[in-house]
Amino acid sequence: MTIHQESARYTISSGDHLVTVRNRKRMDMTSVKSIERFDQEEFYVNTSQGHLLIRGEELRIVHLDVDKGLLTLEGEVKQFQYDESESGLSKSFLHKLFG
Repeated sequence: MTIHQESARYTISSGDHLVTVRNRKRMDMTSVKSIERFDQEEFYVNTSQGHLLIRGEELRIVHLDVDKGLLTLEGEVKQFQYDESESGLSKSFLHKLFG
């Protein structure tokens, strides 16, 4: 990923996946393909770099632009983790049911 600074602005190459967390209260993402599932405690997001699991409290979508692949969440971010396997969604679901 290349970030270019133009005066006080930063530009990010198209297609790059970027995650920014501000004070664990706001999370901005690029290259978001879809949101597989979400509630106030957990988001499961499909990105260009794989599935991203975000856990926290009182999580909510502030901004979503599917065409541009942009997502902004607010709430208390406690954990985020990439899942390399394609079956991560079903594993998490089954694990929750049968633990």
